[in-house]
Amino acid sequence: MPAQGTAEPARVPARPAALRPVCTTAPKPAVVVRPVPEAVGGTDLEARLAAANQRAAELEEQLAAAVAARDAAEHHAADLEDRNRELAGDLDNALDQLSGHALHAEQERLFHVPRWSPWTASADREGYDR
Repeated sequence: MPAQGTAEPARVPARPAALRPVCTTAPKPAVVVRPVPEAVGGTDLEARLAAANQRAAELEEQLAAAVAARDAAEHHAADLEDRNRELAGDLDNALDQLSGHALHAEQERLFHVPRWSPWTASADREGYDR
């Protein structure tokens, strides 16, 4: 167990007046307000504001047109990808059929039918399974 004492808490001595910080400058305002020049009147500001609003409206229309064109291009690209997949599948099927026909033609070319054999003579009988 720690020893319990009746010691008083340590006191921090006060600083002498010469060491205390002193602010000698005036506080600066956060926002600087500039006066409106005499050459710029209320009507000129209104005209400039109207022109800026008109330009903003034109830019919004251009943006909407560009977004619509982009969406149409993305839709067209998706359609082309789907069509490309369909055509690739059709091409694969056609190549499979052609290879099957070529294999069949090669087999017929290599297979020599004898002039007469019991096999070919009996093949046309009904009920005969090869």
